[in-house]
Amino acid sequence: MPKPCRVPALLLICALLALPAAAQTAGTARALAKTQPTSFADAYQRGSAWSVGVYMFVAGEEDPRVGAGFFIDDKGRIATAAHLLGESPQILVALPDKRLIAAEVEGQDETADIALLRVDPPPPMRPVFARPGSLRVGDWVMAIGEPFGLEHSVSAGIVSGKDRHFGDDGELMFIQSDVALNPGNSGGPLLDATGAIAGMNARTIVGPAGTPGASLAIPIDIVLQIVGELRQDSRAPARPRLGAQFDDVPPLTAWAAGRRETSGALVLTVPRGSLAERLQLRSGDIVTAMNGRPIGGSADLVNALLAWRMVAGTRIAVVRAGKELLLTLD
Repeated sequence: MPKPCRVPALLLICALLALPAAAQTAGTARALAKTQPTSFADAYQRGSAWSVGVYMFVAGEEDPRVGAGFFIDDKGRIATAAHLLGESPQILVALPDKRLIAAEVEGQDETADIALLRVDPPPPMRPVFARPGSLRVGDWVMAIGEPFGLEHSVSAGIVSGKDRHFGDDGELMFIQSDVALNPGNSGGPLLDATGAIAGMNARTIVGPAGTPGASLAIPIDIVLQIVGELRQDSRAPARPRLGAQFDDVPPLTAWAAGRRETSGALVLTVPRGSLAERLQLRSGDIVTAMNGRPIGGSADLVNALLAWRMVAGTRIAVVRAGKELLLTLD
């Protein structure tokens, strides 16, 4: 007669203890599966309703310059990338229903690389915008554009970083993602997982060996602010421009300045004749506050500059050669 199988007590206890952990792991997997979209079709259909192609005919060139854009209201106004326009004598907008409409330029800010177009008739519905700052690192996003002339193409990825600023981009910051952007995507919308417009696709940083890099988009609140300024003055926004180049503070720079933190914004260059020069900013200064707003990084300085309206009374706190200074402009 075979002997009954007996499980050692220690093994039995371990098995029982493992059951809740296994159940928890399975529950976590199910919860994660629910947060991952099985399809982007609904969000694409919603977002494509206010996405357009932008085609520029340039004298002496056989093929048109191709980009993208999106409606910002129900009056026919369209935001796109300013670098696409150039000196083009004719601009066409390709609507989702295949219609082509001639567009007029209402204004452009070449520094911010944002242009405002207008077409008639207006879109059938008002566009929906994502709440500023609502995107989180790891959230799904989509890009709609005309890459290589392929109409209304969509690509998807996740948010890799927020509030990215680069010294060469002046008073701008970006949403970083791994969404594939190609020639023809510039000026098109970056959509959140619901299809709402979260930003304007700008460019991709390509690796030194041509490897895929980081895709950058201007947050929608900055886009709407600048196009609002363009509606008031088609040539350039009325707000002051600092003129200096700045970036985040590198760790070694902070350490050499006698600081034990990398907060602040490092001034890189101060052009002659700029407001930065009038404020007596210098290359190497670390900006720590502007008009009472603390500056934790270069993105904070961008926000402070976007909110800047009055030159008189400007106050900028800096660290220079280990000393704290308050620079004023009256």
